[in-house]
Amino acid sequence: MKKSLLTTLALWLCTLHPTPAQQPADTLQLSAPEGTRPKVGLVLSGGGARGAAHVGAIRLIEELQIPIDYVVGTSMGAIVGALYAIGYTADDMDSLFMTQDWRVLLSNDVPRQLQPYSQRMARRRYQVNIPYEKSALADRSAHYRDAGIKVRRSSLQTFPKVLARPGLIDGQNLQNVFAQLTYPYHDSLSYERLPHAFACVAADLVTGKEVVLKQGRLAESIRASMSIPGVFYPVYQGAQVLVDGGVVNNYPVNVARDMGADIIIGVELNSGITAASDLQSFAAIFERLIGTLGTELHERNVADTDILIIPQVKRFPVMGFDTLNLHQLIDIGYRTALQSRPQLDSLRQLLAVYEAPRCAPPTEPTAPHPVLVEQIIVKGYDRTALLALLQRYGISEGDSLSIETIGAAIERIYGMGTFSSVQYQLVAGTLFVEVKPNPSDQVALGLRIDSEEAAAALLNISIDPLKLSGAKFDLTTRLAVNPYVEARASYAWTGPQAHMAVSYWGSDVNRFYDDNSYTLRYNLYGADIALADLLSRDYDLRAGLRYDHYDVHKLVRDQALNFIDTENHESYLALYTALHNDKYDAAYLPTRGYAYGIGVAYNLCHKSSEGDHFGEIQAHASTVIPIAHTTALLPALYTRHLIGSHIPLIYSNAMGGYLPHRYLRQQYPFAGFVGSEFMDAHLVIARMELRQRLLADLYAAAIINYAYSTPDIATPTDYQSIWGAALKLTYDTTIGPLALCTHWSDRYHQMGFYFSLGFEF
Repeated sequence: MKKSLLTTLALWLCTLHPTPAQQPADTLQLSAPEGTRPKVGLVLSGGGARGAAHVGAIRLIEELQIPIDYVVGTSMGAIVGALYAIGYTADDMDSLFMTQDWRVLLSNDVPRQLQPYSQRMARRRYQVNIPYEKSALADRSAHYRDAGIKVRRSSLQTFPKVLARPGLIDGQNLQNVFAQLTYPYHDSLSYERLPHAFACVAADLVTGKEVVLKQGRLAESIRASMSIPGVFYPVYQGAQVLVDGGVVNNYPVNVARDMGADIIIGVELNSGITAASDLQSFAAIFERLIGTLGTELHERNVADTDILIIPQVKRFPVMGFDTLNLHQLIDIGYRTALQSRPQLDSLRQLLAVYEAPRCAPPTEPTAPHPVLVEQIIVKGYDRTALLALLQRYGISEGDSLSIETIGAAIERIYGMGTFSSVQYQLVAGTLFVEVKPNPSDQVALGLRIDSEEAAAALLNISIDPLKLSGAKFDLTTRLAVNPYVEARASYAWTGPQAHMAVSYWGSDVNRFYDDNSYTLRYNLYGADIALADLLSRDYDLRAGLRYDHYDVHKLVRDQALNFIDTENHESYLALYTALHNDKYDAAYLPTRGYAYGIGVAYNLCHKSSEGDHFGEIQAHASTVIPIAHTTALLPALYTRHLIGSHIPLIYSNAMGGYLPHRYLRQQYPFAGFVGSEFMDAHLVIARMELRQRLLADLYAAAIINYAYSTPDIATPTDYQSIWGAALKLTYDTTIGPLALCTHWSDRYHQMGFYFSLGFEF
């Protein structure tokens, strides 16, 4: 009876609706031994984001309960195939596709909120960051993760950071996700032992040949199979340099046959002729170039498929990982598989008479409960220092931890920038952590042009800035109308850091529109000693002693403002403490998050007998309130209060323009006029911005703000108040926002204009 069933199955497969994959009756071969169930292989091709269609096809296979013995894939097919092989259902993978932050996964960054505060601030100031080594014996093959021009959203939308890098994206974020998703299969093992036997295909750049990955570390294998040359770093395994298997075999039916598959169900995403009109972009040409490699093998594999599912997905971009595209792709995969429903139904019925599949029921793909970490083994760095760092993020020997907790800690450590790679495995209670340090020194450059200062550049040279502990040095200079230089030395422990800095700030404060205008030119020479990162590096909590010496060159004072003028040369000593944090998801144009800061200082003039003492309290807070998919409100509040009877003008409250601290250290932004305005001793500014995204990177915003200041809170009738408003159009470019603004205030009753391109500093 079983022999006749096999014959019937062969005849049935030959009478399916004609496709390139269907085989004539006299050529179909079923190699299953007499009396055994034919083995079914599922083959998934590469295709980038289009690979979401695989999930839809698998959903129908699950609904029909067709037993799958072998799963083979290339690139995105390897990712989906591996997850299916270890027990993820189509619904699981659907959820994973929709909830991943693909913008972060396809870049070298971690979510901004997980970076140390100092890194968040540095990355909003510098477009270019180039590491270097002091030693002539430095490893020239080191992978410099943060070198070169910053990348926004998708690394495919810009050019390589440095040509010496083996790819645009180092793949750390993908590797971290793969490690979490493939637990508990972290140990080196044969993929035959998975719930569904699995293999994936990579290409070895050394030999140019196909490499079939059937054993090893599962996360590393699928990472190798999807490493598009030039886009992702290759995976280095001994003498092999592994890249995307699509280079040699994008649809590996032959691999499934070699594993023992008698019947092939294949999902192929790249069949069909590409029209000349479709080859109009770099991405399309690159994709087609890869597709032309191994054409002969590809045609044989397509012809050797028994049930071929070809979703029509060519209109979707290979890197189109937005949720709308992914949802449509999964649906297309399911609907296309439904077209093969008769064949799949017949296959299910014919296989139902045999015994259950050889594979055991899938195990839980992720750890349902915390795992006891009995031991931590460190490779690539000082063990004591790295253990202290792991402990800071909640990972210690003897703790019971979930794989998600471990993954989040690894993500934070990678986000510090200290390491170019942070890999981990959790095997039988032992956590293996392997890191590769970044170069110890770096040069950073920030650029900005605007209608107020013309052009400005910020240059930073630092020595050992990313070390976990020990001495660090850096020199920062701003070349602009208001130049700035700071030299800083610091010493870091595993927790706080001690800072000592000397600085020079030259400023030319110009007030506009008023007939009684004044100019204020001054030089500020300062020194600062402080303890920073007192509780955590996630925010900046510091306390210290600051020395300021002001050299005022020219001052013509508006007599309507009742301020006590400072002398031409004056020195002040301040004891201060401050707390700042910024949890926005983006340095510019955030969609969620918040920022806040508070500072308290007591200032003492060196002529203390004359009573020139005063205190200051300042604070700010802002957030993003989404009100629609492309619309958001951004409220903000700024306040500063000076306490004392003799307040030097140079310390007085100030506001104006679009950049904080532009002319004076204490200057708050105020949309309505440029330059800087001195205000009374107690100042509050409320601001509301309504922002609308018009296109992918184009935003329009309406801003209204109100400033209230008074010399004495006890006499509120004596006050100044100013309304200001602005309309702003912003385009998010790789080198920073391009902004065009027009503004008005009831202070001058004149329309103004402002233009800027670049980062703020």
